Amino acid sequence: MTSPAPAPKIPRLWVPLPSGIHPKWREIDANSAAWLDRYGLYSDPAQRERLTRIAVGEITSRGAPEGRLAPLQWTADFLMWLFAFDDEYCDEGPVATSPDATLLMITKLQRIIDVPWTAATDDNYSAALHELRMRLDRLTTPVQTARWAASFRAYLQGQVWMAANSAYGRIPTLSDHLAVRLDSSGVKIFSTLSEIIHGYDLPAADYERHDVRAFVEVFAAIIGWSNDLVSYHKERERSHEGYGNIVDLIAHERNCPLDEAVAEAATMHTSAMTLYLRLRDQILATAGPELRRWITGCDSWIRADYDWSLTTNRYVNPENPADLPSGSAAAPLRASADKPLPIDSIAWWWTHLKD
Repeated sequence: MTSPAPAPKIPRLWVPLPSGIHPKWREIDANSAAWLDRYGLYSDPAQRERLTRIAVGEITSRGAPEGRLAPLQWTADFLMWLFAFDDEYCDEGPVATSPDATLLMITKLQRIIDVPWTAATDDNYSAALHELRMRLDRLTTPVQTARWAASFRAYLQGQVWMAANSAYGRIPTLSDHLAVRLDSSGVKIFSTLSEIIHGYDLPAADYERHDVRAFVEVFAAIIGWSNDLVSYHKERERSHEGYGNIVDLIAHERNCPLDEAVAEAATMHTSAMTLYLRLRDQILATAGPELRRWITGCDSWIRADYDWSLTTNRYVNPENPADLPSGSAAAPLRASADKPLPIDSIAWWWTHLKD
């Protein structure tokens, strides 16, 4: 019997953003576990145990420490759906290696997002998503719902690309991977949640600005790359073989050992974090109240995901522990926001820096 592969040592990442948590987070978490049971979003008791121990109430409450309770509960339930769906259909189940099956599934789910009052709900995941979508309309404005729906559709569509890579043994370039994973990771969805939880509409004239769109992509990259590092050991233990993680792609493309790929991913994270702070300050200099509030929400979600990731049982895995750090680094790693990373698909972010 072979022993499990040793977990790579993950360095502390630099996340110089404030941390907080809503006081009702345990109540929110317990309610989401009950909601999970209501729809049976797990394949067996062991998977149920894993899902109920990941603390979706914690990450939600860290993302919006002063949020309204009903939208916070909806967000925690939605994140529970995402984690369950990601495990069963995107990472670990047979559908994850079948682009045809993935396409059929997401087509049905997209119909629920667009017109839930007429969509078919003939399995537990579609029924649970239907409940979430109908509940969302009672909590939001049409603008908030449309923005969330667009980011969620992009997440679903990205799963076809991931499944095709797995099915055909295709190894994408790092540049292509980073572009697609901005959506397929689901992280961009987090940028739409502040409006829902706090109850305001970010004007379209702000949201569609090119510098704000770059800011959203940097936001998604910071969380996504951090997650790739923290979740690396879990994915190697439980997911299908493939190149869906930035660490593996760096190691493949640079032909370097795992520890060097981990270090490079951490340095890339620092570069993105430095760029994020500079873009944020530039945008805030002329921002109106809604845009300021939205940027504060983005800050909270970045820190929330990092703090939660270091302690959640989803990644720590007590049976075969990951080698994770504690807390944020006190200073950035060697990186500069002035010089773009040499990756074609994301180099445009730096063009929005002012001299």
